[in-house]
Amino acid sequence: MKRYILLLTILLTTLSCSQTSNNQLNMKQNSEINSKNIIEKTLQNIKHYPKEPKYVIYHTNGMCNFEIFINDIKVTKSFNNESFSTGNEINPYLTGNTNTLKVVLYPREDLGKLDTQTEFDVKVESYENTDKLSAEKQQDNLFVYNAPKDKDKLFKEAGKDRFEETKTFKLSNVPFTIEGWKDSQDLRNFDKKILEAKVLEAYKMIEAAFKAKDLDKIAQFSYSKIKDQAVAQYFDKDEVQEGWDELISIAKAENLEFMPLSNYELVFYGDGKLVGLKSIKKDKGFRGASALLCKFKKDGSWTGAELDYLLHIPKGKTEFEIY
Repeated sequence: MKRYILLLTILLTTLSCSQTSNNQLNMKQNSEINSKNIIEKTLQNIKHYPKEPKYVIYHTNGMCNFEIFINDIKVTKSFNNESFSTGNEINPYLTGNTNTLKVVLYPREDLGKLDTQTEFDVKVESYENTDKLSAEKQQDNLFVYNAPKDKDKLFKEAGKDRFEETKTFKLSNVPFTIEGWKDSQDLRNFDKKILEAKVLEAYKMIEAAFKAKDLDKIAQFSYSKIKDQAVAQYFDKDEVQEGWDELISIAKAENLEFMPLSNYELVFYGDGKLVGLKSIKKDKGFRGASALLCKFKKDGSWTGAELDYLLHIPKGKTEFEIY
């Protein structure tokens, strides 16, 4: 279960379609941040509480591929045509006590349509950050979701090539507040061609920074998300360092290569507050992934990374920023 989520997002916000072309990408975003002070600056924002719940979403899928979203932000996906169970920590996606879960189910490649045997079950549980091994402080089944079935316990939406459902769930204690994207402007009415051009501009800048091993620049456009993730998960210094080290390892990797920025579509997340480019390739490793993909040598073998950066325009600002 990965605690750090390597998602870099560019946030866009404006009041009308005609304004979009006037909103530039903020090239001085977080200019006070650099590779030497990013850990210290992040730690200054982290608070601790009498109770620090870590929320985890567990899912079990059968006979389908899927995507899971919390508050319309993608948490995880699988297009490997396999059935399995796993969990993902969701604190960084929570916007308060009331949140939404969205599940999107797709058929396995060998079936073509969702099958009557399709199953998808989700539950949210928690454990206490200050006492991780305490069974008494764990909370089970805070929220449970089951894909709809008929009276014969068969998947109710069989025969479709896609199924989507959104549910609201409440948690009793979300003590932290993260700045994130929730107050950014809704971008869905903006000119799509101009939005696409802005995202491409940002992705090319991100790619150039990694290729140049420009750690100060990487720190600046990564800081907002690193900070929010650390705040939401009550990180200590070692945990913050671990997340930053993941980005450093990509920048300094042997034979770093980026995939061509092609075969993508413009997508919105966070109820239109975030925008990015998603691959439309059908290959297992690409489907549903950010269009910003790279590969590099690690211990002599090739490995890949998805840099899921998005754009938004934060409240009170006029320039696009990376999140």
